[in-house]
Amino acid sequence: MNIGKNLKIKRFTYRLRQDKNGDHYAWFEIRLQRQSSKIGLTPADTEELWITNAEMPTVVADLVDDRTWDAHRKPILEMLATHYLTPFY
Repeated sequence: MNIGKNLKIKRFTYRLRQDKNGDHYAWFEIRLQRQSSKIGLTPADTEELWITNAEMPTVVADLVDDRTWDAHRKPILEMLATHYLTPFY
């Protein structure tokens, strides 16, 4: 059952976080009418998100409809680009 398909999304935010090992991962906060979820991808899943041009991860598919994800795909890619295209010194 796709919960996100039936309920209105009240909040959908995302950002990159850094774990205690210094690895970066994508963090999503999704608030629906009667449900709230905070989802952190693994660093490997975050890299996969970058490689796949921000295809919707399975872990958020039940909470976010395709239209909402597609509306946020470009900002998500820009967020990932700041990390993956910035040279490390």
